[in-house]
Amino acid sequence: MKMNLCKPCSLGLVADGKNVKQVAGRCEKITCAQCGRRRYGSAYEVTDKKREETRK
Repeated sequence: MKMNLCKPCSLGLVADGKNVKQVAGRCEKITCAQCGRRRYGSAYEVTDKKREETRK
């Protein structure tokens, strides 16, 4: 899903195991969808990571 996030919140989602990819655009003053603060950020596409299959 597409979300407006500040940089600390986007890094927090990466640490939680989500795929976070920045959508084309520039950083601007936004209201973060995660923490609700008004900070510099951008639009991100957030998805769950898929488990990679291993070969044995």
